[in-house]
Amino acid sequence: MIQIRHKSTGAVLLALEAESLAGAKLTGAKLQGASLQGQDLRGAYIGNADLREADLRGADFTNANMNGTALDFVNAAHSKFSGADLTDCTLAGADFTEADMQGVNLRYAKLEGANLTGANLAKSDLSMTNLRANLSAANLEGADLRAADLTSANLMNANLQNANLKSANLNCAIMTRARTGQPTAKPAGPAGRAPALAATATAGRKKVPAKPSKPWWQFWG
Repeated sequence: MIQIRHKSTGAVLLALEAESLAGAKLTGAKLQGASLQGQDLRGAYIGNADLREADLRGADFTNANMNGTALDFVNAAHSKFSGADLTDCTLAGADFTEADMQGVNLRYAKLEGANLTGANLAKSDLSMTNLRANLSAANLEGADLRAADLTSANLMNANLQNANLKSANLNCAIMTRARTGQPTAKPAGPAGRAPALAATATAGRKKVPAKPSKPWWQFWG
């Protein structure tokens, strides 16, 4: 038997006949203010649930399905959300300091005022997301930020290398010491060989036929 209690009052919010919360079916659960600190919720189904103001510090939500769940003002510092589905979630004022969110799906999510300092969001889907948040020192390498709202966001020291920022709104965003573009490629072979990055940049260009190696008059008759 697992009992999920309120972080302050200790009141039982939900009781489950299970040994672990991994893979648990918690769709639509009312868990506002719950204490889930350090819990294993890998692969859990928590869609359209209410987890506002919950204590999620150090909890593991790897590959969890949390579509449409309310996570406003949660404390999820140092938690794991790698590969989780957080599509259309509300996360206003949430604390995800140094959380592992690699490959997370946050499409259409609302993170206004959230703290993602030092969070790992590499290769995550943040397209059309409200990211008016603190993303200082966050890892956004390879992230999909198309049409994301980063108005006044703090991106100081953030890693934006290979991120897709097409149509993103960066109005008044703080970009001091943020890393953008593609990382510098090192030559893989002997001196004089073009770096791999240069090869990528020229891929797809139309090849120009080589000029004849013989004088023109030798091609007649």
